[in-house]
Amino acid sequence: MARQPQPAHINYFFRGGYVELGKTIKNAFGRCGRSIQNAAYSLGEATSDLSSLSAIWDGFLAVISFGEGGYFDLGDIFGAFWSVIKFCYYLVNLFCVAIVTTFVIAFFSAAHIILLFAFFLIAYFFFAIVKLSDMLYCALKKISTSCPRCQHRYSLPTYVCQCGDKHSRLVPGKYGIFKRKCYCSRKLKTTFFNGRHKLAGKWICPDCGYELGGPLQVDIPIPVVGGPSSGKTCYISMAITEIEKAAPGHKLTFEYKENVNLGDDYQRNKATMDRGIVPSKTTDFRMRYYQFYLTPRKNRVRNLISLCDVAGETYEHNDEIGKQIGYKNAKSFLLILDPLSLQQFRENLSGEIELSQYRGSQRSMDEVLDVLIRTLENMHSASASDKFKADVAIVFTKCDIPGIEERIGDAAVKSYMAAHEGVDEMQARNAVCESFMRENEEDNFLNMLKHKFGSYQFFTSSALGHVENGENFAPVGVAEPVLWLIDKASSSINLKNLWGKKL
Repeated sequence: MARQPQPAHINYFFRGGYVELGKTIKNAFGRCGRSIQNAAYSLGEATSDLSSLSAIWDGFLAVISFGEGGYFDLGDIFGAFWSVIKFCYYLVNLFCVAIVTTFVIAFFSAAHIILLFAFFLIAYFFFAIVKLSDMLYCALKKISTSCPRCQHRYSLPTYVCQCGDKHSRLVPGKYGIFKRKCYCSRKLKTTFFNGRHKLAGKWICPDCGYELGGPLQVDIPIPVVGGPSSGKTCYISMAITEIEKAAPGHKLTFEYKENVNLGDDYQRNKATMDRGIVPSKTTDFRMRYYQFYLTPRKNRVRNLISLCDVAGETYEHNDEIGKQIGYKNAKSFLLILDPLSLQQFRENLSGEIELSQYRGSQRSMDEVLDVLIRTLENMHSASASDKFKADVAIVFTKCDIPGIEERIGDAAVKSYMAAHEGVDEMQARNAVCESFMRENEEDNFLNMLKHKFGSYQFFTSSALGHVENGENFAPVGVAEPVLWLIDKASSSINLKNLWGKKL
């Protein structure tokens, strides 16, 4: 598909220089052509004057016949000789104009072209260096943006100038190397090095026109996957709140980016949970983005984290889940695993506690994971044997349920580490969680997880800390799974103090 023209003036090196060169050569050869026409016309007139050469013949006859048969006129002879001189002059003139002058013009035109192209090649080489540097900078820093409305991902949004003109490719190109001139005469910077991201105006999605933040960011979308009533909404709200609290301790800056027009209810959910009330569950079949910046201090390039939520019922409709193209762009997934979705575990607890107060999910997690895998296979045109290059955090939530802590919580992890020398905490947590899954006949879930994803880690958490009873909630372990995924995805964040090693 042909690229749309930009509302900017084309740079001299990509158009104006060639136009001027063409005009210069055209004018030079045009003048030469007119000179040739004039010389040819003069030669034609001189040729017609050669008719006076008959006077020379008459004079010759007069001489040899001593006046009989002719007469001798010295003026006619002089005129005849002058006609010959004129003819020779215009013949030489035509030769010089048609051959010599044309050759000289061609020579200097060629020299002009060579010098101009040499100068242009230097400019193009410099342009290539600038463009390549800008592209490499974006690639190395992993700069990109996802639209929270249409879920498309792109390396650079569309810039809207203060005059309203839209520049969809504000990069070094034929409209300018370091700067381009908008039709409104504003000069717009075209690279991150000279401040493209600081331009006045706004940046919008190239596909749907939704207004976005600045373009200098690392996009880290993290779809939150779970069945109905698995606790995704509570978990996301508490995780963001806890990450904001923990950010200063990790020397990170936090800034929430609200998308109110797209149904972002984080602030409302947070206020609700601050009163000890569980917020309403998500019912939207369209993926909802909860976005925040999390970046090391003094870093120019910020990390934009998107926790993407969708109603658990969406996993019961393949046509709806297939519309969520945000899954295709994601390299990180957070799976919310409600222990009460494990049928065996739920049955074992049914006579011991009142399960309804924990609002357990009835959707089997291996069914949810199967839908996710088949969706990703369709989006990436992958075969059943292909592995996805994505990191997966599996989070056991609602771990305030009695009996969970002893099975997969910190106590179980420490006990496993004591019995297995050389095993770190993360390995131990995987081991006890996988053992718990097998004990509850969830081998199918583990087999799919290991077969399709090369990097995964189990976590345990409680978004509330206790059942809803009017008291303030006390979340436990909700920030770590998200931070683990961010640490894996971001080259600028290093949280080895949490994991005991660099990921």
